[in-house]
Amino acid sequence: MGGVAVISNPKSKANRKNPALVESLAYVLGEAGPLEQPGDLGGLERVVRQLREREIDVVCVNGGDGTLHKALSALVKVYADGATGEALQRVRLPKLAILKSGTVNTMARNVGVRASARDMLAHVVESWHGRRPLQIEERTAVVVNGESAGFLFGTGVLYRFMKMYYEGGDPSVLKALRLVGQVVGSAVFGGTLAHDLFAADSARVTADGRRWPEEAFPAIAVGGMNDLGLGFELFHAAKGHPGYIHALGIMGPPVSVVKVLHRVYLGKPTATPRIRDEVVRELIIEGEAARGFMMDGDFIEGGDRLRVEAGPRVPFIVLR
Repeated sequence: MGGVAVISNPKSKANRKNPALVESLAYVLGEAGPLEQPGDLGGLERVVRQLREREIDVVCVNGGDGTLHKALSALVKVYADGATGEALQRVRLPKLAILKSGTVNTMARNVGVRASARDMLAHVVESWHGRRPLQIEERTAVVVNGESAGFLFGTGVLYRFMKMYYEGGDPSVLKALRLVGQVVGSAVFGGTLAHDLFAADSARVTADGRRWPEEAFPAIAVGGMNDLGLGFELFHAAKGHPGYIHALGIMGPPVSVVKVLHRVYLGKPTATPRIRDEVVRELIIEGEAARGFMMDGDFIEGGDRLRVEAGPRVPFIVLR
């Protein structure tokens, strides 16, 4: 048993535009293992169960951040089998290789993957044949209600900002920069864009059993990777605290956040009472803020309560 598997998203824009990519990956993969293209989330979970039964050593994910989020969610759900707390953190996942074919590839950048999809897969297959060692970078997954696993979670501002980013045209670095500029300008001059974006949601937040005294937040953010995107290291403590997740409660008006953007970009603590900043194992969010959240660029409906916790350590294969 063992081997290498590729999970490819047939609905991703890159794969639709370039069907030859999947054919090329299948050729490189050869006899090392299967290449699967599940058509929906149910199919993805069935594929992951089969990979677990085969004791696959490496799972290669062909797609962008959204594809990685869905694949990781299925892996955690299958391998953790309902575990929470310390039991969830002890779950051992197969090694993951990101085959970059997304638009932004924030997760790949966070762990230092610069290689093309074909080069990364070739590297993994050569290693499987015993010809080359693998370099691993681990990150702690953020798991929400045992169902959704990723690395960049956010309510409120982050949820609304990312929706704006993905609406009305293809996402790109230029589009993101333009939108950030619009929000900053609106915050400085008291515009409606920033006002609406930073509307506070009522929330009761408990961090590792300790209740936060505030009762409303424009945003609650949690990260298992440092870089939120565009080089902004909002979760500056994530990488340096294995087994923990970095949580922030944003309480201030838009201009208070704009004032610390330079510190976020430099990966430094925000150093403002307007932002609660903690490294935790678990965050319980109840109230309006729990009704919807963003995870790695995907938008997910919540409910009355979210349990956001440190999940397994995810071993990423790195090829620069």
